[in-house]
Amino acid sequence: MVHSGYQRLNYDMGLFYYMNSVALLEDLPLEEEYTDPKKFYADAENGYSMNAYNCWIAACLYIFTFLFCSHQFYMNNRTSV
Repeated sequence: MVHSGYQRLNYDMGLFYYMNSVALLEDLPLEEEYTDPKKFYADAENGYSMNAYNCWIAACLYIFTFLFCSHQFYMNNRTSV
């Protein structure tokens, strides 16, 4: 099912962001250069958390959309019979 594939992808991406995957570092909203390593780590941690929550919110929206569409499909088929 198409919805479950996208939902799973968003859930997995959120999990990888939550685990601070180095492969996703380029997708974080960071400055070009840092002089203080502590500031870099703080900004990276904040970016990972923000992106993880955004992915999980998108996954929940896919689930909600799927449930709503399924309900509408059921109701439309029930009234036409």
